[in-house]
Amino acid sequence: MNKKWLSTRRALLGGLGAAGAFALLPRSQAVAQASTPKRFIVVHVPEGMWSDAVRPAAGAASLGPIFGPLDAFRSRLTALDGLELRSRDNGPGGDGHHRGVPHMLTCTEMADDSNAGGPSIDQKIASLIGSDTKFRSLQFAVRIVYGDTNAALIWGAARERLPAMQDPWEAYERIFGDFTAPEPSMPRIDLRRSALDHAVSEIAALSPKLAASDRERLESYHTSLRDIERRLDSIPSPGTCVQPVLGNEMDARAESLYPDMGKLQMDLMVAALRCDVTRVASLQWGNSNDQCSYPWLGVNTLGHDLAHSNASDKKQTVYNWYAKQFAYLLGELDAVQEGAGTMLDNTVVLWASEFGDSNGHKGEDLLWLLMGNAGGYLKQGQVLQLNNRSVSDLHATIGNAFGIPDRTFGNPAYSDGPIEGLVA
Repeated sequence: MNKKWLSTRRALLGGLGAAGAFALLPRSQAVAQASTPKRFIVVHVPEGMWSDAVRPAAGAASLGPIFGPLDAFRSRLTALDGLELRSRDNGPGGDGHHRGVPHMLTCTEMADDSNAGGPSIDQKIASLIGSDTKFRSLQFAVRIVYGDTNAALIWGAARERLPAMQDPWEAYERIFGDFTAPEPSMPRIDLRRSALDHAVSEIAALSPKLAASDRERLESYHTSLRDIERRLDSIPSPGTCVQPVLGNEMDARAESLYPDMGKLQMDLMVAALRCDVTRVASLQWGNSNDQCSYPWLGVNTLGHDLAHSNASDKKQTVYNWYAKQFAYLLGELDAVQEGAGTMLDNTVVLWASEFGDSNGHKGEDLLWLLMGNAGGYLKQGQVLQLNNRSVSDLHATIGNAFGIPDRTFGNPAYSDGPIEGLVA
């Protein structure tokens, strides 16, 4: 008997149960495949819907004239139509603008006219997943004109406001000023692929010499090797932490530069997530009382005035533009490969605004969007008619996706429990 062949046979077949397919991956990468981090992003867009706005419809081929720029992500997006911000009109606070923003993510009565009464959902999530990163969370904003509660989105706790960074160059210095990307520790992929090729070659030579039962086991092993090959293709190469180039410093508060500042802030956010300096982030476009006039769109009317007029065509133009910005952010997340998917697959991104009808400052009939599925927890590709389910219920569901066991969020009086139709 050929002892060399016998040794090879025993080594291959005996190792199938003992090691498994991940034996050929370096330990750090085998662990990484099972521990790709989840992330959470909130994007706030000012004012909200209006009475004759065309909303996404279940089963439609497009998300419609407002949200059409997001059609490329339609199968991975859930439109949440008919949410109600139940807590908003209870307790202290000013008008709908000054109550709406502090309530949106906290869902509890304000402590006083100037302060929220509890933590926002992103900070609850950050307390769970943010302890291993340089920043527990990062807050970005674009051109906040008024600094009162109509811009106060993120709260660490009652009376603990977390202000947002508005200047991209200052944000860059804070995030990356003393940052050194970690040295890649994994072996070169071509060496691992060489090992795979050698193993596949041995299988091809050995298979004809085996009994049928042994060939079945060997074929299973061959399938496992091909799975490893696929996973190797999806492992980020060294240098995947890419810091953005901002260019020459400009006036971050200039209205004409609003689109430019927004893109820079989104690029910074994605870079911070790629470099794993944070796993929770937020982006706030302007004030609730929208003080931008959108001259680059040919609108030249303050967003707040649009919200209280019948100029729905101009309002639609503005919101369609915001949808394009959201699509850009989702595309940048989706361009980063992670494991068998992308960063977007492992991230929950929430689009939120404070009014279901901006003219009447309505806190019900809200339309919010949810992207990503937290690594498979959330259903995607649907339009949910929620019939004034509480925003608290949405936040409880998102919290569950990140491992928070609570069935309510904020003041339990405003919550009925997680939204079943969102859970995969």
